[in-house]
Amino acid sequence: MKKLFIPVTALLLVFAGVSSCKKIVSSIFGGTDVTIPTVNVTVPAILAVTPNEQSFGSYTQQINLDSTVRANTAGVFGVNAVSTIKIKQVTISISNADALNNLSNFENARVTLNSNSNPATADLFTITFPDQNTATYTFTPSNITELLPYLKGNSITYTVYGKNRRITSKPLQMQVAVILRAN
Repeated sequence: MKKLFIPVTALLLVFAGVSSCKKIVSSIFGGTDVTIPTVNVTVPAILAVTPNEQSFGSYTQQINLDSTVRANTAGVFGVNAVSTIKIKQVTISISNADALNNLSNFENARVTLNSNSNPATADLFTITFPDQNTATYTFTPSNITELLPYLKGNSITYTVYGKNRRITSKPLQMQVAVILRAN
């Protein structure tokens, strides 16, 4: 019985130590905001209003989540300290907007995501734009997708969709800036 007691006790101590280490890391690592490189989208002139959304293209970016977390925590923590990543804020802007060509020309926009670590397509966010002349719109999504399974790879692909409410008379230079929260 004594022979069994010592290994079982040692195993329990190791398990308790590992779980305590994870608790210590999560209590010290309070999370960090990560700014993803801005995605630039050229929306061609839209000469007709259609009843359905249309694709504005797919865009692939390389990402190294471990180095991003380390850069945002002065090298103290890496990807193993992260248990969840969600969108904190999205800002969409048009750099060449004018009175007739701006975000009010669009009813909504939707962005999907997949990656080489998770090929399943996820809805990243959907925005409904106000019908007022504006070149920039910032929002916090309410339907927050867990992104960690998608960001464990090194390549992510966004696909941008939109539905217009009015025509545009020129191509629009749109930027999509996303801030993530890693905890």
